[in-house]
Amino acid sequence: SRTRLHAGKGQEMDAATSKPRVNGSMIPKKMGQYVCVVGKNLGVGAGGTSLQLETSDKQKLTVHFPQPVRDPLTPYVEVLGKVQQDCSVTAERFVNFGADFDLEAYNELVQLTSHFPDIFPTPSAQSMQ
Repeated sequence: SRTRLHAGKGQEMDAATSKPRVNGSMIPKKMGQYVCVVGKNLGVGAGGTSLQLETSDKQKLTVHFPQPVRDPLTPYVEVLGKVQQDCSVTAERFVNFGADFDLEAYNELVQLTSHFPDIFPTPSAQSMQ
């Protein structure tokens, strides 16, 4: 099930395809930019405004939500958001990926897209509004 925090109708596909897909080790190089990251849900913080995520390369990442998450999160989650100075991500939206997702294969895809940007182009970072 897809849950959008701040994406208008019709923006779902555009938002996901226009943000670079990253793993945890790429996050520090993307400060101030919008990214797409997939990982294993390690738990929602008290109050429902944060999430601990294990990225596809087994890095720990804190995700902050602008409002408490009401919908349940599945074991694997995609987050689209902006990388902050402390290398956390402020989520604009998230997508539940269910209970069965191959993070190793996804990590290979992330590495390929970063090594071959001419084959897997993404527009420059921009606001999701």
